[in-house]
Amino acid sequence: MNEYREYDEGLKRLSEIVEKLEDRELSLEENIKLYEEGMKLHKRLSSILKEQEGKMTLIKDNKQEDFQINMLLSDDNE
Repeated sequence: MNEYREYDEGLKRLSEIVEKLEDRELSLEENIKLYEEGMKLHKRLSSILKEQEGKMTLIKDNKQEDFQINMLLSDDNE
């Protein structure tokens, strides 16, 4: 599954879990199961975000390097 879709679906499910946990009608056992599922989802979603943040940093760093190289090249042409 594509990470963007996985993230969106996971976030939606996490929101559903939070709503259910706020419902006072659930048993303790159901609450614990939902809490465990929510924590696993949170861990996975955090991992996806960190991966994407790393990719963005690489892109940003590469763009800065390209900019610096272009600046040096334009200085040489003057």
